[in-house]
Amino acid sequence: MSPASSTSAGAAPAPPAAPPGSWPWKVCVFLLTATALSYLDRQALSVVAPVVRTELNLDNAQLGLLLSAFFYSYAVMHLFVGYILDRYNIRFTYGIFVALWSLSQVAAGLVRGFGGLFTARVFLGAFETAGQTGAARIIARILPAKDRAFANGIMMSGGSLGAILAPLVMIWLANTIGWRYGFIILGAVGIAWAGAWVWWFRPPAHVLKPPSKSLVQSPKDEWSVILHNPQFWSCIAGAAFTIPIIHIASAWIPTYLVQQWKLPLGGALSGYLLLVYLGLDLGFIGGGALVRHFTKKGRGVAGARKLVMVFSSVLMLAAAAVPAAPSVAAAVALVFLLNMGRASWGAIFLAFNQDVAPGRVGMIAGIMGCIGSFSGALLVWAIGVISKSAGFDIPFLMIGCMVVLGSLPILFVRWED
Repeated sequence: MSPASSTSAGAAPAPPAAPPGSWPWKVCVFLLTATALSYLDRQALSVVAPVVRTELNLDNAQLGLLLSAFFYSYAVMHLFVGYILDRYNIRFTYGIFVALWSLSQVAAGLVRGFGGLFTARVFLGAFETAGQTGAARIIARILPAKDRAFANGIMMSGGSLGAILAPLVMIWLANTIGWRYGFIILGAVGIAWAGAWVWWFRPPAHVLKPPSKSLVQSPKDEWSVILHNPQFWSCIAGAAFTIPIIHIASAWIPTYLVQQWKLPLGGALSGYLLLVYLGLDLGFIGGGALVRHFTKKGRGVAGARKLVMVFSSVLMLAAAAVPAAPSVAAAVALVFLLNMGRASWGAIFLAFNQDVAPGRVGMIAGIMGCIGSFSGALLVWAIGVISKSAGFDIPFLMIGCMVVLGSLPILFVRWED
């Protein structure tokens, strides 16, 4: 292997060809905006779900099927998108995927029935797989390991920003011009973003794609090594049990507040959802910042990540107390803690993914995304069935169990500092 190819893998302490100064962090902010758009698009239906449910005459089980459509295709496409992002020019492939998911959002506003909306959500989920997976691949190429959790947090905080904006924007649009036109407007914004990305993002060649035809850049990237690596399997457990929590919360919290606490689709609901999703923003940024803080204090990277992951897991266990909440304000406070912990956990989890096989970051992130999304799709549908007759108490208790099952394997595995 030539020196040039070895440094392009992303395993080196810092990519030598990356421009100096603040450029990598500017890229992270740009990726933040794409992540915000992706979450705004996917959350839009959840926010107006009570209106769509009434307009299309659906029960909770049918609504659960509609909400889960996104996650099934999101899961399957993760098996392929990592290969595409690792193999081809990331500047154009990333922009194309953003444009395609934005067109799917426009289509969701144009269709008229359950079947058309279901299909549009399937395509939206398929194309949105490139969002965080592509961002993870870019961040792994432009920043060293010690900065990746923080960079991931910046990028992923766009998800909470999108989630915060979704109720504010969609409730206002639904009450003024209708939810269908709201979908069309969101899609148009995403198409404009894709054009701006292709125009602005002009990185060094090693960031765009590997210089050789082989994606294997080090022994850690061989599949025979990856499949015998306990780090990989611990991440599989995290993907199966803890990644789905954010999908469940984003899909069902608006409907939970409407049905459990009788909130109308208006200002009160919008305000509570703003607080709920603010927890995501604090978690994404705060978790990565804490890892960076502890490493500066002398703690190893792996030790710092594990310490913050423990704290994040404790916060997520607040979900188990939601059924006992005496008021809507208490329930929202507990969900706020759940979201803050899950966001912090997610930024650290992605950083661990980036360490498993530096030359296959897109593939590893894609595999984890596939597992998490498929698990999330099944659980989003299952919660619709459960809540139809038994309410939301059991789903919140399930989340508490999932926190433990997804976190312990990662915490017990040895990671290199």
